[in-house]
Amino acid sequence: MRKLMLAAAIGFLAMAGAGTGVAESQRQETTYVCLDPGGANRGAICDRTLNTRGDNFCRCPGNTDKVKVSVCAPGETPPAQSHAYELAMHRASSDGSLVGDRFGEQRMCVRDTVNGRTR
Repeated sequence: MRKLMLAAAIGFLAMAGAGTGVAESQRQETTYVCLDPGGANRGAICDRTLNTRGDNFCRCPGNTDKVKVSVCAPGETPPAQSHAYELAMHRASSDGSLVGDRFGEQRMCVRDTVNGRTR
C-alpha cells in the first residue's frame, strides 16, 4: 500500500512539474506598471491571494496610475531610464496604456520577469 501511494505521489509531482514548464514557457505580451505624476515607475502592491482575479491582484500605491504596457520581446531592451523618458511615458499614458507607444526609435516596453527576476 505504501509503495502504491509513493508511486502515485511521484506520478502526481511529475505531472505537476510538466504543467509548470508549459505555463512558464508561455510569454505574456502585456503587463501593468504604476506611474507617478512625473512619469516615474513606482512598484505595485500585489496580493497573491487574489491571483484568481487576473490583472486585478496588483494595485498602485498612493498618487500613481495603473498603466498597461507591452512586455519587451526576447532580445529587445526598453529605452534607458531618463527624465525625458519619464516625461514621455507620462504624456503617452493619458489613455491608460503605453502599448504601441514609442520613445524615439524604441518601443516603450518593460522587461519580461518571473517573480521579480528578468528572464
